Amino acid sequence: MWGMGHAALLLQLGLGIKFDSNDLGSQNYRKVTSLRIPSIVAKVLLRASLDQNTWLEASEIVADAYLDIYSSPQDHRLSTRAQLMFIQEQDKLTGRAQRIFDQLKQRNSNSQSGKLECQRPY
Repeated sequence: MWGMGHAALLLQLGLGIKFDSNDLGSQNYRKVTSLRIPSIVAKVLLRASLDQNTWLEASEIVADAYLDIYSSPQDHRLSTRAQLMFIQEQDKLTGRAQRIFDQLKQRNSNSQSGKLECQRPY
């Protein structure tokens, strides 16, 4: 809460902030950075009188914010291929990365009901 004299601003992020960064490229982008703020409530409060510590709500704004920033530099497909070749080489002994990719692919194919599908890296 920020206050100045007779007024104050109350900012609430009730469901928190989530920041994700994924640099496993795809055919369309090299990196995606996501910021999620599912609930933002801003209230302007006014002091009822100087003598009391009673505050009145003058206004309220309720919003959310979902921001995805895609990075697609020139020749990103070449670096994505090199990255995937490196992962495949390192994964030869355990196969864990391939199993993770397969699970993600399965999850994406199961959630095709009106949602955008993330492109699988090539």
